[in-house]
Amino acid sequence: MYNDTLFPDIETKNLLLRRMSYNDINDLFEMRNDPKMNEYIDTIPDATTYETKAYIEKMNKGIDDDKWINWAIEYKQSNKLIGTISIWNINKEQESGELGYGISPAYQGKGLMKEALFSVIEYGFEVMKLRALEAYTEEQNINSINLLKRCNFIEVNRVDDEGYFSNRVYHMVEYRIEKVI
Repeated sequence: MYNDTLFPDIETKNLLLRRMSYNDINDLFEMRNDPKMNEYIDTIPDATTYETKAYIEKMNKGIDDDKWINWAIEYKQSNKLIGTISIWNINKEQESGELGYGISPAYQGKGLMKEALFSVIEYGFEVMKLRALEAYTEEQNINSINLLKRCNFIEVNRVDDEGYFSNRVYHMVEYRIEKVI
């Protein structure tokens, strides 16, 4: 559905949210290889740029197959990819979707993910016509919890999730925001 000319780029004051490309491999590898980026999620850091390339291909195929939208977050000041944000697990009957996001540690705490999140929430509600968006975060990820609260999300549930890649139980907090009608 979303080829390069139809993909919904979003521009904010400091960011360009756009489709990932092979030009992003080095920046994305740097992010996906950082153990701090994987502290609260059950993933394995990319060991090589080939794994990062496969990730880009998988994300773009999911976009083309209308399964999700996954934006690269580019910092306009440096033209560097500093994170990703997505709407996935889209349920057309319930008019809802799930948000996923991550930003390089060097760019955390600067309000950039909040800027990206607000613009993607608006896109989900206004363009995709969703009525609700959910986000799950590990209960120890205080920065993510505070971000969701600052973006008007409300805690609705707690779920324990056994790790697939790790021998750990993740205590996930589910947050939700609904479109005001």
